[in-house]
Amino acid sequence: MSPDDIQSIFFQECEEGLASAETALMAIKAGEHDGETINTIFRAVHSIKGGAGAFGFNPLQAFTHHFETLLDKVRDGELALTPPLVELLMGAFDVLADHVTAIRGEGDRPDDAAMEQALRDALTAAPAAAPVAAPAVPELSFDLAAMMAELAAPAETPAQDWRVAFTPAAGDLAHGSEPLLLLRELAALGGQVVRADADRVPTLDGFDPDAAYMGWTLRLPAAANRALIEEVFDFVADPASVMIERAAFDDPAVALPAAVIQSPPAAPAAPTVAEPPAVQAPPAAKPAKVAAGATIRVDLEKLDRLVDLVGELVITQSMLSQRLVSNGLAAVEELADLDQLTRELQDSAMAIRAQPVKSVFSRVPRIVRELEASTGKRVQIEVEGEATELDKTVIERIGEPLTHLVRNCVDHGIELPADRLAKGKPAEGRLRLSAEHKGSRIVISVSDDGAGIDRERVLAIAAERGIVPADARLSDEEIDQLIFAPGFSTAREVSNISGRGVGMDVVRQNVQALGGRITIQSRPGEGSSFALALPLTLAIVDGMVVSVGDQTYIIPLTHIVESLRPERGQVQSTGLGNRVLNVRGSFLPVLGIGDQLGLSGAVSEPSEGVLIVVETESAGSAILMVDAIIDQRQVVIKSLETHYQQVEGVAGATILGDGRVALILDVEGLVGLRAPMPLRCAS
Repeated sequence: MSPDDIQSIFFQECEEGLASAETALMAIKAGEHDGETINTIFRAVHSIKGGAGAFGFNPLQAFTHHFETLLDKVRDGELALTPPLVELLMGAFDVLADHVTAIRGEGDRPDDAAMEQALRDALTAAPAAAPVAAPAVPELSFDLAAMMAELAAPAETPAQDWRVAFTPAAGDLAHGSEPLLLLRELAALGGQVVRADADRVPTLDGFDPDAAYMGWTLRLPAAANRALIEEVFDFVADPASVMIERAAFDDPAVALPAAVIQSPPAAPAAPTVAEPPAVQAPPAAKPAKVAAGATIRVDLEKLDRLVDLVGELVITQSMLSQRLVSNGLAAVEELADLDQLTRELQDSAMAIRAQPVKSVFSRVPRIVRELEASTGKRVQIEVEGEATELDKTVIERIGEPLTHLVRNCVDHGIELPADRLAKGKPAEGRLRLSAEHKGSRIVISVSDDGAGIDRERVLAIAAERGIVPADARLSDEEIDQLIFAPGFSTAREVSNISGRGVGMDVVRQNVQALGGRITIQSRPGEGSSFALALPLTLAIVDGMVVSVGDQTYIIPLTHIVESLRPERGQVQSTGLGNRVLNVRGSFLPVLGIGDQLGLSGAVSEPSEGVLIVVETESAGSAILMVDAIIDQRQVVIKSLETHYQQVEGVAGATILGDGRVALILDVEGLVGLRAPMPLRCAS
């Protein structure tokens, strides 16, 4: 494994550590925490510190040292978690995240001098945690203290020092474990070398520079905290190579050379001293490490290649099935087995790529904190459904739209505390994020309890900028859609948050590029809600194969409710070429796909074709008219934008079993082109 590969692993572990630390910090802010919550943050910061030192990221290592010191005081109960201290911890986390971004080459190194000083000040200025009152003890008829002292006196012996012995395994160096850094960490805890074992060092002709040969035995003071000693070896792959025990020492200890103990960019940490073992609870058993084979890291390109191959397998299986059927060969059972195995393989491959939407939602708290600081507003975040899983490609591409929506809700929606109080609302605004599955789509909602969309102002600005005619009469829904127009903004002045009119336009473009749709619901004075309906995956879907004229199309099954053949005269005309059908009490618009896509030769009489009832997120229910239904099968989605351009009403293309290319219809887009509101029959 090359140094670049090891560094890449460190970067991934940094992201995982930051995610767990931010979750823990949000729990602390909400008052839902315990001792393990602080331990989670401490472990994440400590691991980042160790890796930073191993790779020479000195500014990151120095900052995490200050952050870790403060967390250690909180963990030991020496500092109370007051609201100002919680805010300081969250601010320090933001600086830490900026440092990680900088070492990845994705941003500039943050100026952390002020935050480092704030961390130092907190070590002396923050109030100590309130001592726990001892329970009342009933009076005894004899002197228990004297009796206990008499019993304890003869057996009283001084606590033994810690003996720490470790010999790095061959694989430790490959995983980024640096013995020199471990020695520095132990020296910071008061450790001194008793023995250096060089018996395994080979002759020069047999020396491997990537192997580990030496071992060390150190002596640490009895008062040192075992938990801190164990944490020094978090990066050691084999726990069996480390031994920590109480022992009597006959050999004199040898202080480590200053060149070994000190790291040039930062001063060594002061030894952390815990309570003597005589009054200290026995250390909890260290949790067993997860087996090495339980999880593995896989390069994303390899995973993408696997998904592509599964897609090609689906196409080949479809071709094989059609070839056998066309030649009259009876292989029904074998085809069914092959179809089942292919589907299971496809489901497994897609499950590997699935990630919880939490990875996107976790970015929101920091965005909101920055907006609170710049706007003076106060916002409470509510999250629901963060464990909902979505394809990794979709996860990566919804980050920017979600950021714009959050900024829009806070900047334009939620009012200032004084204005909210004047309206009878709580001073703190509410921003809610939610995610849920609906069929093969996921709906992500961002809502606020702010002022809602000022439709009169939106329409006036749109007319002023020539987006709509000055005398335009638009419905509330049509006015709401104006905020997605390029260059549109209701901000009164340009700031670093808004005012240039590019945010919401980017949101719509990015969501549509994913094959999704965005809808708005807003009530003046009560708030707004933005719903993003996105596909769970961009690779394979179940579809119904239909014919329209001389063309073959695919309609995704997730939109289909039912199919039917109407009697002549059941479909009624409402004028101007519009037709509706009464489906169990609702008049639904009938849309001919041939008419929508400008095809010739398609069936025009509904009774001669097949009507397919579909549901959409944005336009409700509608009916698509096709000539005939051919089949139902899994299809592999191929993007048109890669080789051509986006086509209205078309979501992509696929290859059929006979080798022909068929377009996959965008049901949301087709119905949205022309869809009158369904009318409810009077009972």
